[in-house]
Amino acid sequence: MISVKQKWGFVLLLVLVLVYVIIFYFQKSQSHNSIVEIYFADRITAAHRFLIDEYNKMMKGKVKVVPIDFPHFDFSTNERKEVLARSLRGRGDGIDIFAVDIIWVQRFAKWSEPLDKYFSQEEKERILPLALESCYSNGELVAVPLNRVQGVLYYREDILKKFKDGDKIIERIKNGITWEEFIELKNKINTKNPFYIFPAADYEGFICSFMELLLSQKPDYFYQYGFNFDKPEAEKALQTLVDFIHKYKITPKEVIKFTEIPSYAYFVKNDGLFIHGWPSYDRDFKESPFDSTKEKYLKKAPLPYFKNGTQVSILGGWNLMVSKFSDKKEEAINFIKFLLSDHAQETFYKLSGHYPIVKKFYYDTAFVKKYPDFQQIRMLIKTAIHRPAHQEYTRYSKIMSYYFEQAISGKISVKEALMNATNSIQYEKNIIKEF
Repeated sequence: MISVKQKWGFVLLLVLVLVYVIIFYFQKSQSHNSIVEIYFADRITAAHRFLIDEYNKMMKGKVKVVPIDFPHFDFSTNERKEVLARSLRGRGDGIDIFAVDIIWVQRFAKWSEPLDKYFSQEEKERILPLALESCYSNGELVAVPLNRVQGVLYYREDILKKFKDGDKIIERIKNGITWEEFIELKNKINTKNPFYIFPAADYEGFICSFMELLLSQKPDYFYQYGFNFDKPEAEKALQTLVDFIHKYKITPKEVIKFTEIPSYAYFVKNDGLFIHGWPSYDRDFKESPFDSTKEKYLKKAPLPYFKNGTQVSILGGWNLMVSKFSDKKEEAINFIKFLLSDHAQETFYKLSGHYPIVKKFYYDTAFVKKYPDFQQIRMLIKTAIHRPAHQEYTRYSKIMSYYFEQAISGKISVKEALMNATNSIQYEKNIIKEF
């Protein structure tokens, strides 16, 4: 039997252990609570991870950035938008900083902290004006740019070199080729390989291709006509995309189901010659199962344009917003300023292929010497053009992609698709006015 003394000793030991545990967790809790945690929602690339780790080491014991990842393979751009919107409608619990596609700024402005008071005029003047354009809503700065990309034409250099006059073909592509010449090229080389891939599913990426063909003809189209597509330029743009598949046979029918990742996978697997993409494609999918031996032959060139038209490519990228519900705004702003530093912007370009948003990189000869590919980017960005900045753009774009996908699938005619999109957008406008 256990003696009374042993019993009391055992009880005392339990009490001491309990007190130790309470003190340990109290101290841990106090230590934990002294660290401000910032929750940052974005697609976390290699550059993001590197910079977040670096910042957390710099701010150890004070601030910790906790990433909320939206990986490419799990979230389409549209899905990511809806998840963010739902979260912020619920007062954005758990999100302090969030990245938005540059066309979402108007929609998300109501949940964003106004930023003018946090950034001096000097800080704003460091930023590329083209990048800063999409960051305002009703004249107020509600976002800051994180990175930029634009539509480009990728080609397989190794395959093209095998054709007769392959080097001459590559030179034509690099210097800019019209859509008319591009179609002729397909007939000339008569290849069985998929010739031109572009994502044509019911989503924003498809609309980017449409916009490029539309604005190549008339860069000020939306200033003149708004979202009225009962115009010859709109018909020519959509009809050309439809004809790529059904008339000219330069694009396989499979693209009707493709967003970016499936289109890129199909292109690589089937040894496609050309694909519409973003300049970060060759770094975006490094963790994917694609064939790196083929990808090393991918080269970039300007997108084709219509004869008598203008060379344009849609500007894309991501802006940063601070949730107006956040109680850590000062810490959030400090982290954003770190991401806008020269060091961070160079890291984004080096690791993820995203264009810097700091002006100096575009005329800094030392930077171009360090990264020779940037010479091409300085030329390409001259063709970059914004999609229309409109509070309801995402709603209208969804209508457009729905009907335009029906046209490219052959379910309705191009004229019907354009008419239906125009009428549906007008109907939406009338409903919004009533409320």
